[in-house]
Amino acid sequence: MQLFQRRRWTQPDRVDAGLDAFVHQLAWIDAHTGLAMAGWRRTDSDGGTGSILASTIYDDHAWFLAEVARLQALVDYAPVNEAAAVLMVGEDAFERWDSPVDTPDGWAPGEERFRQTTGPLDLLAEYPGWTNAEGADGLVSWFPADEQRPGEAPTAADGCRIEEWSRIH
Repeated sequence: MQLFQRRRWTQPDRVDAGLDAFVHQLAWIDAHTGLAMAGWRRTDSDGGTGSILASTIYDDHAWFLAEVARLQALVDYAPVNEAAAVLMVGEDAFERWDSPVDTPDGWAPGEERFRQTTGPLDLLAEYPGWTNAEGADGLVSWFPADEQRPGEAPTAADGCRIEEWSRIH
């Protein structure tokens, strides 16, 4: 199983319009492809007001690439994509993660919200996690449960980025 994530940032003075365009874009993708995109807004104090994330989970990377190519070829997608893109700043960041071996079928990072911890690859020996397949070389990621106790997962003190996300689509 793989998890694909596309990180984006809305223009600071147009956050509401950016969120609306982003959600519209994901709904359009869902209606015209098999990608089943989820949309998230970063809610932790380090995230800023305009940090957003699109994600999807799939088992076959070749299928994913074919579906993205098909999406890009759809004539009606260009205006939807451009409407969202003009409300964003910076470069989009793309990350693709390979699941740990024991990840159950149907896994998702969360229904309404999730936490994601991303840190150095050497922490994998102590804390099994998602290995990077693309976009975050040398990093590994974890999706700690809300009830996890200190010491059961890596922390910022281990050199990790810790994010909290709430579903917006």
